[in-house]
Amino acid sequence: MSRKLTHMFNDNEPLVSSCDSSGKNQANCQALIDQGILLSNMYGVGAPSQPNYIAPASGDTFGLNSDSFVLVDKNISTIVDLLEDKGISWGDYNEGLPYTGFEGFKYDPGLYERKHNLLARFESVRLNPDRIAHMKNMTLFYKDLKNQQLPQWIFVTPNLFDDGHNTDILTSCAWTRGFVESLLQNSYFNDNSLVYVVWQANGDTPGLANHVAGILLGPAVPQDLVGTVDDNYYNHYSELASVEANWNLHTLGRWDVGANVWQFVGNKTGDVIRQWNPQIANDSFENYLWNQSYGGVFSNANDTTHTYVAPNLEIQRNGRTVLPAIAHAWGGCDKGNSTRNDTSDSGSCSGLPNYYRDIIELPDAFHPPHGFEVPIPLMPPSPIMTPITVYPYANPYPADKI
Repeated sequence: MSRKLTHMFNDNEPLVSSCDSSGKNQANCQALIDQGILLSNMYGVGAPSQPNYIAPASGDTFGLNSDSFVLVDKNISTIVDLLEDKGISWGDYNEGLPYTGFEGFKYDPGLYERKHNLLARFESVRLNPDRIAHMKNMTLFYKDLKNQQLPQWIFVTPNLFDDGHNTDILTSCAWTRGFVESLLQNSYFNDNSLVYVVWQANGDTPGLANHVAGILLGPAVPQDLVGTVDDNYYNHYSELASVEANWNLHTLGRWDVGANVWQFVGNKTGDVIRQWNPQIANDSFENYLWNQSYGGVFSNANDTTHTYVAPNLEIQRNGRTVLPAIAHAWGGCDKGNSTRNDTSDSGSCSGLPNYYRDIIELPDAFHPPHGFEVPIPLMPPSPIMTPITVYPYANPYPADKI
C-alpha cells in the first residue's frame, strides 16, 4: 500500500493524441512514462474542464457542462469525508491561488481559475474553516515539504500556464517532469509514495472520444512494472476508487464504487479488474465518448432533470461499504423522481432518483441515465461567473415529468 499518494491534474492538452497511442514522442513526458506505468486506456468523464474535477472529488458530475461558479450542496460528500473518517491527512494545493480561503472566480496575476480547484466548489468544504485551511497555494506546498509536514493524500493543480491550458503539451510535460522528479529525489517525500499524473480532458468535440492519459510512478510502483503499459479501462472515478482501496476507506455510493481500481493497487487489495460488458452498456465500448455531460443539477439543457441523485447505499466493492455518515444523511431516499433540487438538513430526500450501480460501464451523454437525456451536441455554455446552486433558466424537470 502507498503511504503517501500525490495526484497531479494537468489540463486538456491530450498527451496520447499529441504523441501516439502510447504517449511517446514527447521527451519530458516519455521520461516520466519510462519511470512508471502508463495508463493508456484512460478517459475523462465530461466537458469542458470542470466536470473532470468535480468527478474525482465526489463521484459524479451532477450534469455539469460548463466552467461556471457552481456551489455543490453541503450534503454531497467528497473524498475529504472518506479520508477524515479514517484519519488520513490531506491537502489540496493550487498553483497561483493568492491565499488560503480565496473564493474568487479567478486570479489573473497567478493564472489561477476556480474551475481547476478540486474542492473549492463543495459547500461541505468551503463552509468548514478547518477544511478551508487545507486548501493552499504552491508556496505553502514547498513550505510543508521543507518542514516535512506534507499530508498523506495530496492533490496538486498547476496554473493555466504550467498545466498546458494557455500553452501546450510541451510546456505541460516540461513543468510536470521538473516538479515530479524533484519530489522523487527528496528522501522525505520518496518514502513508499505514489505519484499519479493525469491530463483531465481531451476537448469537447462531439465525435471525438475523451481519451486522456495517466502515469503512475514513484517507489510504490513495483520494479517489475516500471516502464510498462496498463491498457485496462479507467476514468477519473478510478482515481477515487483506487484511493479508497489503498487505505480501505468507505465509499461515496456513487460512480466511485464500480470504477476499476488501478491494477497494481488491486493486486495488493484484492480488487479485480473488470472488462467492458456490451450487454450491460447496451453498446460497444467504441461508441461511448464521455465528451459531453449528461443531465443534472448543473446542466444548461432545458429538457432534462435538474436535481441531485441519491447515492446507492446498498452497493459495495471488495468489502468497502458506503460511509456511515452518508447512509445516515441519505437513508430516507427512495428510487424515483424527485420533487426538489437539493437535500435538506434533516436528510429527508424521499423520491430522489438513483442511477448508481456497481458497474464500470459509465453513462455518457449519448447513453445517459433515464431522465437525464440532453441534446446532442450540447456545447458548453459561457461560464456564469457568479455563484449558482442550480443552473438557471432551465426547467427543473423534463416536460414529460411536469
